[in-house]
Amino acid sequence: MNPIPYFRVLLPVAALAVALPWAQLAQDKEPDENANSFAGTWKGICQDGNPFVILNLKISGKDVTGDIAIANMNGDDGQCVSVIDPPTPEHAMKISDAKLEGKILSFQGSPKARFEMSLDGTQTAKLKFLGTPVEDTPWRLTK
Repeated sequence: MNPIPYFRVLLPVAALAVALPWAQLAQDKEPDENANSFAGTWKGICQDGNPFVILNLKISGKDVTGDIAIANMNGDDGQCVSVIDPPTPEHAMKISDAKLEGKILSFQGSPKARFEMSLDGTQTAKLKFLGTPVEDTPWRLTK
């Protein structure tokens, strides 16, 4: 019986140990399939038919960027009955600290504005404005 030389066993193991971190690095730069589902322009429509929230999301690899603009509006518990001043790009908050955990995308809009978005379908989502009544009754968004 011939013993297997150590280099025949160690060489493939060493090659795998060197290649594995590079494969992981390549995976980290590719967009997450779930993240791509969040990309696009999302709008919440008020009961008066006007948009009251506009959320723009862009996906680049694992990075999520964009902005969110919220109207001044009338309504109870954070729900929109009528828009007073519409959302505008000039008053939009830049998104930061975005994290995708499963099917929930959380992000910061400003130091006091934290959000969680979950998809209902390919064109519909719910947006929670954390720390406000909208956390319990999320806004409905469409793409």
